[in-house]
Amino acid sequence: MGRLTKIDKMSECQKKALIKDFRNAPLEAEFTPETIALVYHLSLAWLQKKRCEGGGIPFTKPTAKTVLYKKEDVLEFMDNNRLQHTA
Repeated sequence: MGRLTKIDKMSECQKKALIKDFRNAPLEAEFTPETIALVYHLSLAWLQKKRCEGGGIPFTKPTAKTVLYKKEDVLEFMDNNRLQHTA
């Protein structure tokens, strides 16, 4: 098995609390990649790939090891990338 992510190390209660915090937060609130991954069923690897390649959710990097996503940016990205069909 591969390396455990921060999400893998969380309890179900912790995961639910992060999701609830995101849903109840104001639009200007900022969240970690783990929270965004949990709320939108995305992988941490996908978020990291998009941060490197571009084309993902806008983010800030206040320190070398910290990545944050603004709730407003996440909601806008998800709304703009809604699919109408798969063909």
